[in-house]
Amino acid sequence: MAERFEDILSECIDRVLQGESVEQCLARYPEQAGELEPLLRTAVAAREASAVESRPEFKAQVRYQIHSRLSAGGRKTAQKGMPVLGWVPRWAVVVAVMFLVILLAGSSTVAASSTSMPDDTLYPVKLATENVRLRLNRTNMGKARLHVALVDRRIQEIAYLARKGDAERVERIASRLAAHLDAVRRLIELEAGKPGRQQAISDLKELLEERVRSNEALLLQLGEGNGSSSGMVNRILERYRQGWQRVLGLAGGSNG
Repeated sequence: MAERFEDILSECIDRVLQGESVEQCLARYPEQAGELEPLLRTAVAAREASAVESRPEFKAQVRYQIHSRLSAGGRKTAQKGMPVLGWVPRWAVVVAVMFLVILLAGSSTVAASSTSMPDDTLYPVKLATENVRLRLNRTNMGKARLHVALVDRRIQEIAYLARKGDAERVERIASRLAAHLDAVRRLIELEAGKPGRQQAISDLKELLEERVRSNEALLLQLGEGNGSSSGMVNRILERYRQGWQRVLGLAGGSNG
């Protein structure tokens, strides 16, 4: 019988907190690797940042909290008459674990992670916190605005990495940047057909246009004065322009 995702996750958290590498754990469960990786890297980053290796109760806390939250979710679902006792959506498991690991790591860790860069230990915590915020945001336009704010973060990270000449990480962050812009486009598409949403879409368009001007100026300045990295930065700038033009074209069309 196939193992449940939360059981696999619990086992892998055990393993990484005992010293096994994230890569080794992902190799055990290749089909779940995409969902496991951000959670496990968050657990590792939280452990390192908070020195939780000196707290033997940390692993037990994480496991207890995961299972108690899942059990509570299952009971609530059963009370509402759902046919499968104890069923919890997988996205809820992901959010719960991210939230709990971050919570157990401490608020100071989360606060410190907000300014971390992709080569910092706390960067996985930063990404996990962003994912939790996106999951907990209940409206499409709220999610879209958050994605716009995260675009700004990715631009700052690209600028930081380009100055260091770290082309490999720049490409990874550029992919995340494109994903944020694509998410904004999809969310606008979902809202465009709903009555009374034109003003909200128009407001989002104005926000995006304002941020685009600022971000383009940063990338242009970086591309002009960064020597060997200028070609890389200019390619990122072109991809950024293509992404936001698709978003603004859709937002503009929604207002007509």
